[in-house]
Amino acid sequence: MPYFRFYFYLVVFMRNFLIHSVRPLGAALLVALVVSACGGSGSSAPPPPGGITVQAGDGQATVSWTATPDAKYWIFYAPATSIDSRNWLNVPNSKAILNTTTPYVVTELTNGTSYSFTLNTRIGEGPGGEGTPSITIVPRLAGATWASMGGNFGGNTIRSIGYGAGGSNDNGEILNYYVAVGDNGTAWRSSDGITWSSIPSPTSGKLNAISYLGKHITVGAGGFIAYGTDLSTWTQANSQTTSNLNAISNNGVIAIAVGDNGVIRRTGDGGTWTTIASPTTQHLYGVSYSSNGTWNAVGAQGTLLMSTDGGSTWKATASGTSNDLHAVVAQANTVTTTSTSTTSYTTVAVGDKGTVLRSADGGTTWVSQNSGTTANLLTSSSTNQQIVAAGSEGTIIRSPDGLAWTVSTAPTTQTSSTLYAVLYGYLGKIVAAGQNGAGVYSQ
Repeated sequence: MPYFRFYFYLVVFMRNFLIHSVRPLGAALLVALVVSACGGSGSSAPPPPGGITVQAGDGQATVSWTATPDAKYWIFYAPATSIDSRNWLNVPNSKAILNTTTPYVVTELTNGTSYSFTLNTRIGEGPGGEGTPSITIVPRLAGATWASMGGNFGGNTIRSIGYGAGGSNDNGEILNYYVAVGDNGTAWRSSDGITWSSIPSPTSGKLNAISYLGKHITVGAGGFIAYGTDLSTWTQANSQTTSNLNAISNNGVIAIAVGDNGVIRRTGDGGTWTTIASPTTQHLYGVSYSSNGTWNAVGAQGTLLMSTDGGSTWKATASGTSNDLHAVVAQANTVTTTSTSTTSYTTVAVGDKGTVLRSADGGTTWVSQNSGTTANLLTSSSTNQQIVAAGSEGTIIRSPDGLAWTVSTAPTTQTSSTLYAVLYGYLGKIVAAGQNGAGVYSQ
């Protein structure tokens, strides 16, 4: 029959939208459709040689196999202890991925839950052949084990890593990249956070930070600011300062950059920047936004600033430390019950001598935490499940809530390298880089 593909797509559609509300009738109908579809022009094919491998990641899994030319592959998976490509419809919450290539990253998985995967093969529009043996994995938070990246960014020290769109392919699909910047104007991009290639730089000077606000915006030494949309052409902006700009963050509408001598600058487009009055002349090294509407900035000698009006006005708050604070990050945690949904916000600042400060009220009051290290902590990042910070001697620490911290072990080749940049959450990875091009990742 020539309508196998149509039937199967209908199966997937109905499976996703009907199975939970009309499961007995829906499942029976779907199975009937599959059985009645005897295949189109093509044939079934044996499983790939060696079956499949499935690597667990943070909220995801990577499925790999040895592909054969002209063969088409369909992945079936579910939160279960086993799955078969011929009875997958009978497994609750099962899903199918059609006509995919190796390796394929399955996302939106729940950490700590067992998932089983299988794959079958077909030629043309034929029916699927026998499925591979089911493989079960359990996704888990990244950060427990680390590996070295390929290459070393040309030996240049990396100061910041961002993530965002960097152009499109021939089909008009938006392509997203990790982007790393650092000393000597070095600029690199990566589609996976592991393998990197150099890109044109807007300057030969030092780039300290990068953030994505509809375009990539990078800031650096001497008040330098540049922005671009395609990672090949950059436009320099007037920052109205010659002070070093050390950090930048955005909330999706505006971006704020901070720097030496308490400098604060704000933009809505990357091109035009407004000077914001600062309550301090201390050097500012980090800035972040919390989805509760609060901006926080940190700096030398324990400086802590906060803004609750979109970054227009700032006030200083007490930190209880004289150690330099280098980075600040916010985390939103939502707990949903059958009747309510509650979101709490945690802000964490990190600095020299293993300093970790935690705020549960947006940055008004701060409490010192035991980080488990005396290393200088220079950078931080977060998702709603975990906060990570990194710094001198390849030190990496992480916490689910900013209270209890675990010290991770970097690869032995990186333990003597200072890490200045870390980014967590994209493609289920933590990516960190720093001194002389050192780079590590965890997934």
